[in-house]
Formats: sequence, structure tokens, C-alpha cells
Amino acid sequence: MASVIIILAFCIQLASAHFRVTYPYWRGDSFKTQYMRPCGGVNVTTNRTQWPLDGGSVVFTPGHPWAITYVNMALGSSDTITFNVSLVEGFNQTGNGTYCFPKIALPTGLNVSAGTNASIQVIQITELGSALFNCADITFSTDAKVLASDMCTNSTGIGAKALEAPECPKPANSSANSIFAVDHIPFKLQLGATLVGLLGPWLV
Repeated sequence: MASVIIILAFCIQLASAHFRVTYPYWRGDSFKTQYMRPCGGVNVTTNRTQWPLDGGSVVFTPGHPWAITYVNMALGSSDTITFNVSLVEGFNQTGNGTYCFPKIALPTGLNVSAGTNASIQVIQITELGSALFNCADITFSTDAKVLASDMCTNSTGIGAKALEAPECPKPANSSANSIFAVDHIPFKLQLGATLVGLLGPWLV
């Protein structure tokens, strides 16, 4: 009986250790293959979320005490697209539950228009040393809006810290559930050589 309890506890821990992207809607259940780049072993889909032309909301559910987190984008509609557009530079996401970016602005000069297809990639590198990947497919639209405030909430204890820097500034309304109430995350991060060497093969 004791061994069964230990196994069940281990399985529960594994389940909570993975994460999912809830908005835009992710490609699909990647629980068994989240370690596979670039999109957790799940191919591109036709189930695309409408996303604003100047950037939109992203919501995911982390399951680790902390994880170095990146948000990237690739333009196109196939499985051969490359995630070479950085939307959010690496930062240390802390706590687990629900984490929402109210709006991630697109980089200046990115050429998109209504009807352009793209995919958003979220990478989490956990305290266990493993890299986990998930993707969501989108179509840019003039009719799309960012999530309403009641749909973009963060769990108690969720936070963010810049790498090799003090804790990130709190939003203007510190009582709000939204962590980042700005268009773009103001992280200018310097990664150590060891970390760069570790992450380099995955950031594609």
C-alpha cells in the first residue's frame, strides 16, 4: 500500500509539473511530449485564435515553483516555421496557478496584416533542468481584442523576476490580478554563458 501511495504521489507531482497554454488556445494536450521542441510534439492546427494586429493576451498555467520563461512567435502556417520573433525575453516566472500577460506588443517593424497566420511558443525551463514547450496557433484580425480584465487574472503567489536583477517593478495597480499592465515587458536581461549554452539549441 505504501508503495502505491508513493507512486500516486509521484504521478500527481509530474502532472502538476507540466503547463498548458489556455489563451490563445493551445494546439492540444502535450502532457506526454512537452519536452519536445518546438511545440511539445503537437503539430500545427487549423484551430486558430483571432489575435489583435498590435499584439494580444497570453495566458498559461505553470506548475513549477519557478521556471525561466520565454514567449516567441513564428509567422506562417506550416510545421516548418521558425520561432525567431521574441515577444517576451527570458524571465524567472515564480509560483504556479494561472499567469496572464494582458497584452504583449509586437516588435517594431514586424510586418503582419489581417489574415496573417502565426504561432506563439511558450518555453519554460524548470528548476529540474528540463525544458517544456507549448504552442498556440493564431490569425491576426482587426476585430480581435485583448482579454477583458476579468478573464486575465493571476493566481495568488504568481510573480516574475528579471534574471540577474532585482524583482521586476510592480504594476501601477498592485492590487490588480494582472502582473504586466503595459504593452511590452521591460526586461533587458544578461544571461550567463552557461545558461546561454544550455538554452541555445531550444530557442528555435
